Amino acid sequence: MIGPGEDLTSLSAKNDHLGVLRYIRAHELREPSLVIQHGTALLGPSLHKSLDDAASRTAALEQICLAALDVDDLELAQTSLKELATTHNIDAKESSRYQRLQARCLEAAGDYDGAMMMYDDMLKANPSNVVALQRKYCVLRAKGSDTVAVVEALNEYLGQQLSDVSGWYEMAQLRLSLADYKGAAYALEQVVLGSPLDADIHCQLAEVYATLGGLDNTVLARKHMAQALELNPINIRAQMGLVSVANQYLEESDAAGKKSLDEHEQLVAKELVKYGAAQVLKSYKGTSMFAAVERVMNDYTENLET
Repeated sequence: MIGPGEDLTSLSAKNDHLGVLRYIRAHELREPSLVIQHGTALLGPSLHKSLDDAASRTAALEQICLAALDVDDLELAQTSLKELATTHNIDAKESSRYQRLQARCLEAAGDYDGAMMMYDDMLKANPSNVVALQRKYCVLRAKGSDTVAVVEALNEYLGQQLSDVSGWYEMAQLRLSLADYKGAAYALEQVVLGSPLDADIHCQLAEVYATLGGLDNTVLARKHMAQALELNPINIRAQMGLVSVANQYLEESDAAGKKSLDEHEQLVAKELVKYGAAQVLKSYKGTSMFAAVERVMNDYTENLET
């Protein structure tokens, strides 16, 4: 058992192989080198002596297998998988955990078609198998499959795992590669929900809304660019972005005609142009580029109506 005052360093120093593996699992750490170092010492009869119950042995072998795949040690991964099957009398057709590991080994060996067949079989048995859905997407991405097919696979996964922020971010990048800006905006909105304090995400979302254009979208672009600047006041991209999107709103509102004019929104946009320009100049003050930047900012602010 792991003591209350013990940490990974002390457990490793004592060569408490089992304790190290348990600690890494309990704290959900990604330490493949440590897992392999201490896990290989437990392979074979040592594992049976250390762990009496089958569930703990299975967890340890699974952990060693995944760590081996993490460092591209296919031989060790297959050794762990073989020991898992032979010592636990696992039926490969019945154990979904074993099938997942076997499919991961096929992926590592470059047998993407074999891995896909296994994931498809797993999904036939359980259509909501999140791991299989995720790995199908990863395989298609690794194979360099058509982007539309990759998007469909990721969409199926996210349909079951709505809270995966990194998955939504990947979806946004894929949508952008297809010039699907509405889809990218939706995906980035999901990222913002999961990471509301990430200034860079707000900035990216603002840029997507600005690309979409239209009064409603430029208001959203302005909002997220202002949020990005509030979260990170020295972000020059957000400073310049705020000037650009606020000015874009003014240009689009003028082009839309009197029926679409909103005097309050126009006033807000003008103030944001001035504020953003002031922040940009503050960032470049004392640099060799200040004069050039000042001319650009003046082009934005001098044409504003008071």
